[in-house]
Amino acid sequence: MSPASRRLAASGETAHPVQTADEMIAEALLTAAADPLHNPHPDRPGPVPEARPLPTPDQETWASAKEANRQPREVWSAPDRAADRPFQERPEPLSGDAVLTAALRSGLPIDEAVTTSIRGTRSLDTAQWRSLCHSLMAHPETRRAGVAGAALVAQRVGLRELAWDLLRQLGPDDAARLAPAEYLRAGIAMANPDVARTATTWVRHGFVTDAAVLLEIAKLLFIGDEPEASAEVLEAARLGTGRTEQVGASIDYLAPWVEKALRPAKPARVPTGHVSFAVIDYKAPDENVASSNIGDAVQTIASLGHLLRHEGLRLHGDDAVTEPVRFLADRVRPDQRVAGPGADVELTVVQRDMSHLDAVPENTWMLAFGWYMHSQFDLRFDFPFHENLQPLFVSFHVNKHAILTPTAVDYLKAHGPIGCRDWTTVHLLLNAGVPAFFSGCLTTTIDTVFPADFTRAPAGAPAVYVDTPVPEHDAGSELVTHLHPSVRRQDFGQNLHTAVELLDAYRSRFSRVVTSRLHAFLPSWAIGADVDFRPRNDADIRFAGLLDADEGGRRAMQERIRGVVAPAMAKILAGASRDEVYATWRASVADEVEHALAVHEAPVPAPSGSCSVDDVVAGVRATRVVVEAVRPRRIPASGRADALAVAVALDGNLRSQMEVVVAGVVRHTDRPVRVVALTRDHTPADHDRLAGLFPEVTFEWYACDGIDYGAVLGMLKHITVATMDRLLLPELLPHLDRVIYHDLDALSVVDLAELYDADLGGAPLAARPSISYNYRHGIGNVIRSTRLLGHDPGAARDLVRAMTQRHRYGYRGFNAGILLLDLAVMRADRFTHEFVPYAERYGLNDQDVLNAYAGSRYQKLDERWNAWPTQEVVAEPALIHWAGPVKPWHDDRYILLKEHWTAAEAWLAPRRGRTAAR
Repeated sequence: MSPASRRLAASGETAHPVQTADEMIAEALLTAAADPLHNPHPDRPGPVPEARPLPTPDQETWASAKEANRQPREVWSAPDRAADRPFQERPEPLSGDAVLTAALRSGLPIDEAVTTSIRGTRSLDTAQWRSLCHSLMAHPETRRAGVAGAALVAQRVGLRELAWDLLRQLGPDDAARLAPAEYLRAGIAMANPDVARTATTWVRHGFVTDAAVLLEIAKLLFIGDEPEASAEVLEAARLGTGRTEQVGASIDYLAPWVEKALRPAKPARVPTGHVSFAVIDYKAPDENVASSNIGDAVQTIASLGHLLRHEGLRLHGDDAVTEPVRFLADRVRPDQRVAGPGADVELTVVQRDMSHLDAVPENTWMLAFGWYMHSQFDLRFDFPFHENLQPLFVSFHVNKHAILTPTAVDYLKAHGPIGCRDWTTVHLLLNAGVPAFFSGCLTTTIDTVFPADFTRAPAGAPAVYVDTPVPEHDAGSELVTHLHPSVRRQDFGQNLHTAVELLDAYRSRFSRVVTSRLHAFLPSWAIGADVDFRPRNDADIRFAGLLDADEGGRRAMQERIRGVVAPAMAKILAGASRDEVYATWRASVADEVEHALAVHEAPVPAPSGSCSVDDVVAGVRATRVVVEAVRPRRIPASGRADALAVAVALDGNLRSQMEVVVAGVVRHTDRPVRVVALTRDHTPADHDRLAGLFPEVTFEWYACDGIDYGAVLGMLKHITVATMDRLLLPELLPHLDRVIYHDLDALSVVDLAELYDADLGGAPLAARPSISYNYRHGIGNVIRSTRLLGHDPGAARDLVRAMTQRHRYGYRGFNAGILLLDLAVMRADRFTHEFVPYAERYGLNDQDVLNAYAGSRYQKLDERWNAWPTQEVVAEPALIHWAGPVKPWHDDRYILLKEHWTAAEAWLAPRRGRTAAR
């Protein structure tokens, strides 16, 4: 029996789910209403059904609309709204120990209990589970359980390489039994050519029989361009064991997509003289990312207005498409009409996030807009678009570096300039060499199809709160959501009519609209409703240029979009060639592109802190204490006379750890050693103790007590502010030109001289690039940091612009636990003066500050100089770094490679004994 079929629920033991942000708001909205989108106040009259035509499905709940435990998205891809929700008391999730115990108690063998528990736990304490799995790996009889469990943990946190390295250690039978879908996912992610055949063989020979697991395999084969195998596995899923109603529904959902891939439909023939035009919809094979937001239909309506405002159009195509579009055509406002000879237009629906499976006629034009955020099954973005589409990009938003592959960048360059919905996207694209400009949001132009002669809401009409809690003082108001699973199931025409009815209600049935959603705010404003926008995070990078636009700015946005789209659309309708249309587009937007470049290249104001960096440095240097080596080492045989300089930063909590770190350096080198210690909560007694322990070492002590770097919003929970003090090193050490910065949760196990003597080639530092899929992209880390700046959207905008100016496209973020610093270069760059204020202005921690400074101009360290036993398979480390919350001095957990730390402690023990005896 496959592990996924042995449900913990069968034993009555389940982990308490921790909901996603979307699920939390959905639950709050549905809990507030007895009927679908009902008045949340029972003492008021009943619902306004016209205003909320989004029914609750009979079987489906908000929580079940989201599939748990998928490969995690990049954490920086979108703002995390969970912190902005009203507080709701929820039970604490069961610990990993409790979940595993329940699985074992239900009769599962240890390896299946581990994998089933990890797979079924929504909120994963990765440190806890890693320790457990690593401990199991240490014993031959449980090694298989540990390897499989550690692989699943790695996959959950975005360590794709580690997941694959571990899963490959399982034999084929064990992989099929313990982690068949995870094995296939990891192999596809690592572009292994054999995994699809392996997975298909498992299914054919009955090694995998659980319906849910078979469904997951079918999904992965589908997105891995194996439609025949996907179809075969999907049929097996229909007959699989443990099939639930929800699994059956998901099988039925995926089947048509597999059929589309197996038997592509031929595009409709476009008669000579007709113009082929694409209408965007939002269905996708991954039902968890197919749009459930009616606001997407609002965007499509706004885009169609730019086509339909041209007079004399004759619409052709499937009635399911032409009927709703004709409905919109009848609503075009006379003052927005554009005179012209008319044209025959063939309409084709195209799915924005999976266009390559659509039957798209050649030379089909499309307005490309919206937020390109969804990878299918967290493995593939379907971008660029279908080869037959000819897009004009306007109101385009992207913030995922993963989608901006070299191919995608070339595609955008070929179809540019790109009109961007926000300034963040402008800066990202310009940084990548793509011509771009700020168009603003397309939904500001939706008034094209909303006649001006409407009847406003009567006096005393209630307000409506759209995806925003209704305050107690406004008890007569209504509650509406734009987000609902039914939107996924409704066809294009149904969603279009729903969106129109909803917007009509906003201006004619309600006194005002209060919303957190951009695509409720801007279209409501455009059609004349009284609207109050209350974003949950003012620093949301999606709002740059939109949130700060006043009435005049929004009017200018409307006219800008209409002004640049109309000439190109007229050329399209006149049957002009591709080259003519794009030439017209480039000419129309030329001034906007020039303006965007000027904004992008304009100097960003240098951040300034509340205290003087010079004063701080002077104050710390005044505390300098040098304790020369009592028994200095002779010049080694290599002839190198300069001391190996190592810097550490710590507070009073890590005194003993500093001793071990120094021991690791001293015991493996014959060079003279100089240790620079930036300390807090230390006294002369500490100086004396270290001098006694290491008479061969010269110590420089600097007291950093009292330095305040401001609100360091990005400080990690397991890190103290003492690590920030290393930002002062270039100015504190004018007598040194280089130093190794060494975290105190790391240990050298070889001579550091090779690292210390490395040629930096003019770079300010050497560091190891991050390997987690979630943290490897430098600009992604910047965007993640902006989420913490909800109090200061101006700071968020400045940070994005400063980093896209400073660093080249595609740079990798680095881990700053082990660094080789060229202090001379950093002094010449005025690093400390210019970048220490980044902590206060932008809330960056020390690693983020260093990345902001050196992000695209650092030398890459070989992995052995900063080996991460929790993030990779470590073979021959030179310097082990236990990054993360679990440290080698923790006695309550199994820690990989802890034996090296223990050995250093043992080497140090006699010295400690002698020092204590004095």
